[in-house]
Amino acid sequence: MFQEEITNEDIVIQNGTSEGTQVKYRKGKYWYKKDNHGNEGLTEYLVSHMLTYSDLDRSEYVVYEKGTINGCTGCRSENFLKAGEELITFYRLYQNESGKDLSQVMASMETMEERIEYVIRFIQETCGLDVTDHLRKVFTLDMLTLNEDRHLNNLAVVFCDNEFTTAPIFDNGISLLTANQSVNWDFSMEENVKRVTARPFSGSHEKMFRYFGIGFRLDLPAVRQWLEGEEYSREKEVLLYQLERYPILGKGGADGSTRDL
Repeated sequence: MFQEEITNEDIVIQNGTSEGTQVKYRKGKYWYKKDNHGNEGLTEYLVSHMLTYSDLDRSEYVVYEKGTINGCTGCRSENFLKAGEELITFYRLYQNESGKDLSQVMASMETMEERIEYVIRFIQETCGLDVTDHLRKVFTLDMLTLNEDRHLNNLAVVFCDNEFTTAPIFDNGISLLTANQSVNWDFSMEENVKRVTARPFSGSHEKMFRYFGIGFRLDLPAVRQWLEGEEYSREKEVLLYQLERYPILGKGGADGSTRDL
């Protein structure tokens, strides 16, 4: 767990399609985020550390540390961009190319399938990049962790030397029911999970997951053993609950079928 002091000179403000404006800090090789509405830093840590027990390559996701920033809880991650690389979100890429708001364009489409296919086609035509497999991994993670903030500024490509690659999976802090204002802990876990709304193509995580299929597998026994050593938190309990719901994601599980969901 880190402890860091930062100043206003380190602030980087990013306007996006999430609720409000997110304030991040950059100091040295790290990006920092203070908790805003819940235990976002703890959530980033739990979600990203869980992925170290997956069959994803380490370059495919950002790992977050939990800690304190000027005495406030939060998290940090190393800057994953190399010299000469630029992160371009789907939202900004579309705005740069068309001058339009991609979220508004998608809202005019009637079905999830239309929205997904439109965005995949746009990225293919603009960047020469097929992001289908990347999105498969993203929405597997989002279903498992109940991510409510996968807006179009939390999906991105990396540009360098006239070539595009997919960005690693980042910004998972509004997951595991943290910062969800509709949660009421007088109700059961099952009832609270039902209150979650997904983004950006559908309000249902499972619907997007069924469209794409399984993106990665987890060593479930190892994940549970690691979580046993973590201190109690509601976010930890939500993750354990979700792991029980989706044994299909375990290594050696089913052959990729999602028919049981």
